[in-house]
Amino acid sequence: MALEGALMKRIALGLSAATGGLVALWGDAAQKPFESNDIDHLKAALGHVLGSTPYEWIVVVALIAISVAISFIFNADTYKKAFYSGASVLAIMMTGTPYSLPPSPPVPQNSGASAQNSGGSAQMMPPDRGWWGRVMIPAAVFAQSPAQQNAQLTVHLETSDKKAVNAALFTILDSGSGQVMFQSKVSGSDFTFYVPNRPCTLRVQADGYGIEERALNQSMRTLTISLRPTSIPLSVQRLFRR
Repeated sequence: MALEGALMKRIALGLSAATGGLVALWGDAAQKPFESNDIDHLKAALGHVLGSTPYEWIVVVALIAISVAISFIFNADTYKKAFYSGASVLAIMMTGTPYSLPPSPPVPQNSGASAQNSGGSAQMMPPDRGWWGRVMIPAAVFAQSPAQQNAQLTVHLETSDKKAVNAALFTILDSGSGQVMFQSKVSGSDFTFYVPNRPCTLRVQADGYGIEERALNQSMRTLTISLRPTSIPLSVQRLFRR
């Protein structure tokens, strides 16, 4: 009976730690619905190591498992301590996983779109962070000059409920590995940029609408994407995407 009681308590402590980890992950995703959050950073770093970006739900499950392990490593003997130990999983993982934000896609000089570069100038190389950085930081795919970019693409967003799109997050992914090549938060419903000369996918995220993806190629000049309204938060939608 004593052994059974001890086992049940260990299970309960593990569940408390898992709850703490889940709350931390949910809070991180909810606070940053557009910008890349810590889960996205860890997913990209893992994708760089593995050569293929995993689904976000796999990263979440792995982090929750790590949060349980952390509570046992620190010998949390109360439910409160186990909860707080589990909730520290993001802080611990991000300390050991440096990350370089992806650059914005190259745009024409006369482009009127208002885009916020998520990672500095698209032409700038990040500083050398040593062997650890080269292993753990996702490799950035830097912009080519306009002369090397054969296709200039204008994307127009429209909504099935006929409402205006105030802001959207444009992400260009490598079609093979799923890794992020470029990313920009754009004000308005139109965005013009140069398409990379390689197989890639455009992902568009707008608050209150379903995530849309389109394959890009060099023959495209204009692209209209219809966004469908949904009550599912962007953070939940991203769970089942690479």
